[in-house]
Amino acid sequence: MLLKTRGVVVKTINLGEADKIITLLSEKFGKIQAVAKGARRTRSRFIAGTQLFCYGDFLLYKGKTWHYVNQADIINSFYKIRNDLEVLSGSTYIVQLIAEVAQPEQPSEALFDLAVEALRTMSEGEGDTQLVIRAVELKIMDIAGFRPVLSRCVNCGKAQRLHWFSPSSGGVLCNDCRKTDVCCYNISPATLEFMKTLINWNLTRVRCIKINNKILKELESIMRAFIGIHIDKSFSTVRFMDNIRKLE
Repeated sequence: MLLKTRGVVVKTINLGEADKIITLLSEKFGKIQAVAKGARRTRSRFIAGTQLFCYGDFLLYKGKTWHYVNQADIINSFYKIRNDLEVLSGSTYIVQLIAEVAQPEQPSEALFDLAVEALRTMSEGEGDTQLVIRAVELKIMDIAGFRPVLSRCVNCGKAQRLHWFSPSSGGVLCNDCRKTDVCCYNISPATLEFMKTLINWNLTRVRCIKINNKILKELESIMRAFIGIHIDKSFSTVRFMDNIRKLE
């Protein structure tokens, strides 16, 4: 059976001497793993279309065990991502996170559109890379069903004195409820408002924001804890990004 769909390559694994397994976030069929026979050979017709980040039209053949890539026509390779090490590592982290929350053969129009928008924004290279990453993290978590509660205390429902964020509870806590989570994070009013903005604005608007570095660092700490608890996966690219920034 042949499947035709647009997709984004979110993961690649070498197979044997010349083949490759790609994880495709497809528009019509959700997350699919497919074997690209001979894709690592220099003259392979699949060599470009099966690269990480590639966005294109794919024709897949469904075998007994695997899907196989029959055709891959590139719409956008987002090649400029590879020109900057921080952008490259950040984009790799984004597609890893997307691959983690995507469900096998369950399409999500919102997640697919976000993947394309995120890679396009990272490729264009305008604005603060870390700011874009934070916005994408929030949007991914929202799509995955973990939208943080930001306008009222997640424990008692009060809308005042929301100065703490509980990663495990998935939202803000008021001063009276902060003791319900000993691992909660202090969150400033500015960071709280900033989170609301990032969830609701598209990435084209987000990348134009000029934000205080203190707010960005506070949000980074909160999001790492939030994702760590609900996704339950460690991403090596996060540590790599940290090392890159230490060298700057």
